[in-house]
Amino acid sequence: MDLNLVGKRAYLTAASGGLGKAVATELVREGADVIISSCNEDNLRAATDSIAEETGRTEAIDYKVCDLMEPDSIHDATKGAIDDLGGLDALVTNHGGPSTEPFSELSLGEFDTGYQGILRSTLQVCQECLPALSNGGGSVTNLVAASALEPSASGALGNVFRPGIYGLSKVLSEEFGESNVRVNCVSPRGIMSDRIDQKLSQRAEQQGITEAEAREQRVEELPVPDLGTPESFARTVAFLASPAADYVTGAVLPVDGGWHRHAF
Repeated sequence: MDLNLVGKRAYLTAASGGLGKAVATELVREGADVIISSCNEDNLRAATDSIAEETGRTEAIDYKVCDLMEPDSIHDATKGAIDDLGGLDALVTNHGGPSTEPFSELSLGEFDTGYQGILRSTLQVCQECLPALSNGGGSVTNLVAASALEPSASGALGNVFRPGIYGLSKVLSEEFGESNVRVNCVSPRGIMSDRIDQKLSQRAEQQGITEAEAREQRVEELPVPDLGTPESFARTVAFLASPAADYVTGAVLPVDGGWHRHAF
């Protein structure tokens, strides 16, 4: 299927590793020109080199240093990316994984930090990219962990602020639809990454089991027979961010192997 991404211009936040990097790689492979950002320049340099080598498109991938905890850094990186690309067709927002403490173990200051790193940073990036997207139509795709669809007592920071990104996406899809801008969320769970490896290790240590047994526990939560791959997730995001999905907006698409059990 042709996603019509050749020559399209994309900017991705928090994309020097994990699922963000996987999405950037897929967009470059599909023909887009991509700028990724994160707060660590060494990681960004390694990521762009890796993506260029894997796709063979050295000139199609670049980076901007962007600390999502610093509004000035967000502004400078976003403006720089749009200027360097000569416009914008697709924005993919991502953020680092917050701590997993329950509400009772968190201070108000930690909630302030979570708000900036998760919700406010996403809001600012969208606000600064929408004029460029509205100029010619385009897409915003927000990556939001599927666990926020069914919040639990653990991981209070993510479960409080990530649902706000769902609301933001719906608001933007309504407000900017007439400008031909689509806004959606993609919600991963059980996609193998460094963060999932870390969680499996923590589960194994806490329960006194092997990491293989911890992985099997995660798989047993799903109707499918294994955890997902970053490549599979990235293909889904690339489709939703592309002109091929031109009639999909205001949606939350779980990419979770069926973990999310609600019918609606």
